[in-house]
Amino acid sequence: MTPRDRFIDANRLRHHLLEWGDAGPIVLLLHGFLEHAHVWDWVAPHLVGAGYRVLAPDWRGHGDTQWVGAGGYYHFPDYAADLAGIVQALGGRAALVAHSMGAGGAVLHAGTRPETVTALACIDALGPPDTSPDDVPHRYASWLADLDRLAGRARVTVTLAEATARLRERFPRFSDPVAAHMALHGTRAENGARVWKFDPLHQTTAPTPYYVRQARPFWRRISCPVLYVAGGESPYHLAPEDQADRLAALRAEQVVMPGVAHHPHLEAPDALAGLLVEFLRRSRCAD
Repeated sequence: MTPRDRFIDANRLRHHLLEWGDAGPIVLLLHGFLEHAHVWDWVAPHLVGAGYRVLAPDWRGHGDTQWVGAGGYYHFPDYAADLAGIVQALGGRAALVAHSMGAGGAVLHAGTRPETVTALACIDALGPPDTSPDDVPHRYASWLADLDRLAGRARVTVTLAEATARLRERFPRFSDPVAAHMALHGTRAENGARVWKFDPLHQTTAPTPYYVRQARPFWRRISCPVLYVAGGESPYHLAPEDQADRLAALRAEQVVMPGVAHHPHLEAPDALAGLLVEFLRRSRCAD
C-alpha cells in the first residue's frame, strides 16, 4: 500500500505527512529521533485494514517537514505545539502511536489537551531518567560547545550505499531491506550528492532538562487508555522502580515484545501492528 503525500501548515511551519486510507477514526503515527514518517510503512497498512485512517507526520526538522529558521532550535514544547496544530487541522481528535522521541511530544500533547486524544501507545519510550538541577549548567555548556562545533562544520554528504551501511552499523537488528528503505527516505539528492534530511541541529546536546516532578502533572491529566510497548532487548529501559512508577502514573498497560530492541515497528512490524489493532479496538477509538 503506497501512502499519499500531504502537507499541513501548523505552528508556523509546513509539515509533511504520509496518509494511508480514506475513512475511519484517525490514528497518527509519530516517529523517533533522526528518523522520518516512512518508518511506519510496514505498520500502517495493517491499521488501515482494521478500519482506521492513518497518517504519519515528519516532525519539524525531519524528513520533508520544514526546518526551523535561523536562530531557532528544537525543544519538546515545539513538538507538542506542532502536534496540537496537526490534530486540529485533521478534525480535533486522534489516537497517537509514538516511538521514542515522538512519544515525548505525544505525552506532552495528551497531557495538555487530553480531550483530543482517543488512545495513546508509547513504543519503547517512557521518558529519559530524571535530571538533577546540578547537571543543568553542564548541559547548557555542552549545548553551546556543540553549536560552536556545528557552525564550523560542512554539510555531510553520503552515497545511498554509505547511508545504508551507517544505519546497519548503528542498528544491527535492521534487515538489509529495512536499512536501505530508511536510507532512501532519510536522505535527498543535493548538488550531485546525497545529504541527510534531518537538520544537523538535532545532533547537538539539548539544553532542556527532564524533570519527573514537572512531567507528572502531564501524566495525571491524560484521560485516554494508554499502552506501553517495550522491546524486550531494548537498551533504553529505565530502572525497574522508575518504570513501575511511570506506568502507574500513566495508568498504562504494558506489553513486552521478546527478541525485539528499540524499533519494534521495524524489527517486528506485523506483531506490533497486531498489538496496536487490538489496543485500539479495546480503546473503542471507533466510537
